Amino acid sequence: MATSPDIEVYYDGGCPICQWEIDLYDRFDKAKRIRWTDIEALSEDDLPSSKTKEELLGKFHVRDIGQEDDMWSVGVDAFARIWKVLPGFRHFAFLFRVPIIRQLTMLAYLGFLKWQRRHRAKRQA
Repeated sequence: MATSPDIEVYYDGGCPICQWEIDLYDRFDKAKRIRWTDIEALSEDDLPSSKTKEELLGKFHVRDIGQEDDMWSVGVDAFARIWKVLPGFRHFAFLFRVPIIRQLTMLAYLGFLKWQRRHRAKRQA
C-alpha cells in the first residue's frame, strides 16, 4: 500500500551516476516514501523558496516533507536520510555516523563532486 512521501530528493538528472543511483533506490522504494525531483527539469518558479538551482546542483539535497520549517539534509547526510526510509538500507544508515566511515564517505563524495562539476560543465558547453 502506497503512502505519501516522507522526503523529497533533489538530484541532477543529467548525471549518469546520479541517475543510476536514483534508479537503484527507486526499485527499493515500493511504498513510494521518496519523491524524486530532477533539478534540471525545474523552472525557477518550481524551486523550493529557500534554495537556488545552483545550490541544489552543488551538493546532494534531501528535504523532509510535511515539516513546517524546511528540514534539509545535504551531502553525506542526504544519503543517510535516504537510507533511513528505504527497506534493506535503513538498518545500515547508522554507518554514516561512524567517524572513520563518515570521513571516508565525505572524502569520496568530495571527489565525486569534482568529477560531477567537470561533467556538468561539459554538458552545458
